[in-house]
Formats: sequence, C-alpha cells, structure tokens
Amino acid sequence: MVNRHPLRLVVEGYDDLYSVRGIMRNYVSWPETSQESQYPVFIDRGGSVDEILNRGFLSVLLKSSVITTLGIIVDADETPKQRYQRLRSLCINSFPSMPDALPVDGLIVANASKKRLGAWIMPNNQSQGDLEAFLQDLVPNQSRPLWKHAERSVEQAKKNWHAPYRSAHTNKAKLYTWLSWQDPPVQNPGKALDSSALDAKLLPAQRFVRWFRDLYEL
Repeated sequence: MVNRHPLRLVVEGYDDLYSVRGIMRNYVSWPETSQESQYPVFIDRGGSVDEILNRGFLSVLLKSSVITTLGIIVDADETPKQRYQRLRSLCINSFPSMPDALPVDGLIVANASKKRLGAWIMPNNQSQGDLEAFLQDLVPNQSRPLWKHAERSVEQAKKNWHAPYRSAHTNKAKLYTWLSWQDPPVQNPGKALDSSALDAKLLPAQRFVRWFRDLYEL
C-alpha cells in the first residue's frame, strides 16, 4: 500500500525508529497500531547514512506531492559538519534558506511551496557520535554509578581481553552492556524508554522533543 502520510521522518534503522517513538510517547499520543494514518508522524527506515544521503533517495521525498513535512535523522559518526554539508548540498535547491551550518537545536526550514524540512544529526547536532551516544545521556541520574561500571567493563574487556568490537561501535557496546543489566535485561532502546530504564524527561531528550514538535507542529 502506498504511504499517504503527509508528515514523514526518515531514520537509519529499527533502533532509531523505536527510540524516537519511545521518547515521543512521553509527550504526544502515539497509538500502538498498524494503521499508519493514526500515527502523528510516519517513520521510515532509510537504511545506512549513505543510503539516506543519496541524491536519488532524497529527491523522491523532496518532490513528493504527498509529504508536507520531511524530517531526517542520521548519525554524525566522526564527521558532523561534513554530514550536514552533504545533506545541505542535496536539499539546497528545494530549500534555498538552509543555513551554512546546522543549528545546535536542529534544522527547521520551509520553502515557497510551504513544504517543511527538518534535520537532527545524532547525538546533538554538534558532536561526533551516534544514536547510542544520545541515549547514554538518558541514563537516569540514580543509575549513573552502574553506568560508570558498565563503561569501565567495556573498556577493560577491550584492553585486557581483546573484545572484538570495533572502536566505531564503542558507544553501542557500552549502552547494550548497561541495558543487559536491567530487570528484565533490555536490548531494545524503545523498550528501555517505555520501562523508564532510559529517562525521556532528561534535558537532551527535551531538546530533541522541542525540535520534533516544532518541526511537525504537534
């Protein structure tokens, strides 16, 4: 069935999808349903960063007569500034008011056709990192001692026991180690947000929520 939802968000994968939904459920009504028309925003999984920031992929969305607001969330990884410049180069013809640099509170622009475009580059529009770096900042304050222990455990596993995870995945290793120690052990960030193992009311989440609600006018 063709997706006809006018408010669209593109993310990389399932963890991003469940994380956004888990955060936003604390602030807006987000029903458990397979009826896409009932979602406040429809979230698409676009695949990797390279797949999303592909001229062919984005041009279809930018030219869509159905979509009135398009949001894009990707990881900064090691190149936050370059990541935004790539996005800007692909969208500037459709949205000529895009600023030279990504605003710290996320991008929201509109064009002459009243179409809106938003972008959030994980973790915070400025730093290197990824979704997992963003979620680490949602560990509840009372759980910080256990979180520090999880961080040390991951670091020691790499240093002393040659744990085979790649350096680029260090944030993932730390987050999922800590989530595995919850009751019950959690491996899905969305479930962690639903169960309050991650706190969607902390400041980093509030900043993201403000961008999301402003973009989609919720």
